[in-house]
Amino acid sequence: MFARLIGLLILVLLAAALASWLGAQPGMLSLEWLGWQVEMRTSLAVALLVVLALLLLFVDRLLRGLLQLPSWLGRNLARRRTDSGHRALALGLMAVSAGEPDEARRQAARAQRLLSAPHLTDLLSAQAAHLSGDHNAAARYFTSLTRDSDTAFLGHIGLARLALEKDDPGTALTAARTALDIRPKSALAARQVMILEAERGNWSAALPALSVVMRAGEQDDAEGRALAHQKAALAYLEAEDREAEDLEAEDSSGDAPDAVTIRRMIASLQTALAAWPDFWPAALRLADLHGEAGSPKKAVKPLETAFRSMPHDDLAARLAALWNVNEGSTVARLIKLIPDRGQRADEGRRVVAEVALEHGLIGEAGRLLDEIDETRRDAAAWRLAARMAAVNEDSAAENMALRRAGEAPRPRRWQCTSCQLLHESWQSHCGGCSGFATLDWQRPDGVTPLIGTDAATRAPARRARPPGTVERG
Repeated sequence: MFARLIGLLILVLLAAALASWLGAQPGMLSLEWLGWQVEMRTSLAVALLVVLALLLLFVDRLLRGLLQLPSWLGRNLARRRTDSGHRALALGLMAVSAGEPDEARRQAARAQRLLSAPHLTDLLSAQAAHLSGDHNAAARYFTSLTRDSDTAFLGHIGLARLALEKDDPGTALTAARTALDIRPKSALAARQVMILEAERGNWSAALPALSVVMRAGEQDDAEGRALAHQKAALAYLEAEDREAEDLEAEDSSGDAPDAVTIRRMIASLQTALAAWPDFWPAALRLADLHGEAGSPKKAVKPLETAFRSMPHDDLAARLAALWNVNEGSTVARLIKLIPDRGQRADEGRRVVAEVALEHGLIGEAGRLLDEIDETRRDAAAWRLAARMAAVNEDSAAENMALRRAGEAPRPRRWQCTSCQLLHESWQSHCGGCSGFATLDWQRPDGVTPLIGTDAATRAPARRARPPGTVERG
């Protein structure tokens, strides 16, 4: 404000100085036109010219303003209408986020009336209709979004979600596939396709979609682990499907599986183990395939690698059969495979001690068991201690070990990481929450009862089954 005042003062001073200078200049102006003769001082003539120019400029601006007044009023009205529409759109989105269906629908209708932006208003209307439970209206709005190339992806994603809520996986899969075709790098669409294909048992179709999800961006440790488990599960199940197809072909034609099919199954199982090294059922099946292919030496390597990663009784038994050496050499080789440290090292000692005890190597079994600190022993280790005490005819030590087994942490089982349900064998979908590849071989979390059968620790049985069927725990 002060700067404007100074500027105005300077302008007035300059004008006064210019007028004083003009008034001091000598000279007369003589004008003769149509019989009229006008004489005046030159300074006055200059002043009149300036006033006339300013008057013409004022008249021009006034006429322009009058002529543009209707369009200005129209633009101002349109601007106010657009601002009100954007405000209604923002309030509608806030209402959707807050879970207020009535307010969302009211603001959506207002935005539809005020804005000429069907992409935005249709999307808000679809969200509001979906929030209020009007699936038919939501479907109409999402369908209208699919007709425009800019919003087709969002429309198909919305239709897929509506179909899932209506328990129509076929329609949901079609919409999700279309969305993935529109945006081949979309992790959202690829995840939906992967889950839906896995529910149908189409493991080969689910794997490419999972690859899109894994390439989409950075994942935290938990999400990366879940994706690795899903990849391993799909590769393992793909190998199972090939085996089932070969069994059907063998029953119909009498021909054994060809070498190409076995190689593909081996490649799938190797992919599974690369994604999830602790997935010991894949190692067992891979060893079986190498044996069927006439390569028993190749069968040993995946079992040894899996034992180093996750010691297990079935792995030890299969290695003992393949090595085909005496009892002492079997135990010695297994000892070399025990992990260096941590909980898995204790589990490895317990597994090898079980093998030593079964072969009558009581001293070696006792030594391995003693290397497991009592504070770190789980129920399986204490049950082994009870067996050792029974062999040594020490009833007091046996009773104490059995009591400690009831109080110790449970040994590893297949447990769903989502709903914590325990399963007797690995399967593609959880029997409780139907989550795909959510089973992990871990210490049971959130449950206390023991699984009563030894089958809980065994590998899943291999059987021919049609695609899409699911074992239930």
